[in-house]
Amino acid sequence: MNPGLKFVRQDILGLEPYKPSKEACSIKLDANESPYDIPQEVKERIWQRLKREKINFYYDPSCDELREELSKYVGVKPVQIFVGSGSDEIISDLLFAFAGPGRDVIIPVPAFSSYEIFATVSGANVIKVPLLLEKQNEAWRWDLDVEGIKKHFKKDEPQMMFLCYPNNPTGDYFSEEKILDLIESFNGIVAVDEAYFEFGRKTFANRLSKYPNVTVIRTFSKIFSMAGLRVGYAIADETIIEQLYKVKLPYNVTLFSQIAAVEILKNLDWVEALRDELVKSRDELKAELDRVPGIIVYPSNTNFFLCEFEKPRDLVYEKLLEKGILTRKLNGEKLKNVLRFCVGSPEQNNVLVDALRQILSE
Repeated sequence: MNPGLKFVRQDILGLEPYKPSKEACSIKLDANESPYDIPQEVKERIWQRLKREKINFYYDPSCDELREELSKYVGVKPVQIFVGSGSDEIISDLLFAFAGPGRDVIIPVPAFSSYEIFATVSGANVIKVPLLLEKQNEAWRWDLDVEGIKKHFKKDEPQMMFLCYPNNPTGDYFSEEKILDLIESFNGIVAVDEAYFEFGRKTFANRLSKYPNVTVIRTFSKIFSMAGLRVGYAIADETIIEQLYKVKLPYNVTLFSQIAAVEILKNLDWVEALRDELVKSRDELKAELDRVPGIIVYPSNTNFFLCEFEKPRDLVYEKLLEKGILTRKLNGEKLKNVLRFCVGSPEQNNVLVDALRQILSE
């Protein structure tokens, strides 16, 4: 037998790896990235900083300068911030520190796929609780099944729970009342993933003193247009941050990534303008999509939409691909006929709407 199959852990053998699309398309809307690059003048500031640095030495393993800038941005002390190579590393380190073999992790699904992947890699047992799909104020919304989650608190005594706020891939916020109910009832670490915080600006980062078991996860990959440089961070009680330092990789965030993040935080005017532009484009795109027959567009407080189609999802996906538009197919019990796509530039959004209108009318 091939040693790769003979010696691999059984729980890893059954995992599906994360597979980003490699399709070459003129309009790429599959990965929830920003459609706009960092401004040239900010890039120039980053480059000027880099020219003064020596890259033959390892860079600051604690990301001290970046944590100082983040503390101003978030409004917490630097000791309450931990920086990683993208939010994926934050998720992984949390699981290595607080989950692991013999421990249970609750994940309301559908959710960001990295939660389940890294929980399994850590050796933890994953408990998936399906979200409720309910009609609220004339719109279909996904929300937490609080009772379905709570029944596992006593039965399984889980050590961790992930809550994505707003949720990826569904796009909207869960009920704040339901989240607080779960946080107050849960005797474990609650990881609140706020990767899309800037698009709706609701947060639990200002409640850490009341809820010291909460860790907020954020990223530079979305509103900050830094997906290619991989910077994420955690905001938590100092005792949680201390544990993350014990399991993190040494020198985990590159010199380039740290400097870029620092310079962006020192020049936030363009980020605010970009945020306003994307929110405006998102709302305009939603209004246009709602006029297209044969599609249900779920509410979004992010930079993407989850859409359900009357026609077969795979047909819509392939037809869009033929037109040079890349979207994302998702797996899951309630995701069999949906696509997810992010907000592009106004020109890209117009092309998308026209393409969907044509495909769904054929």
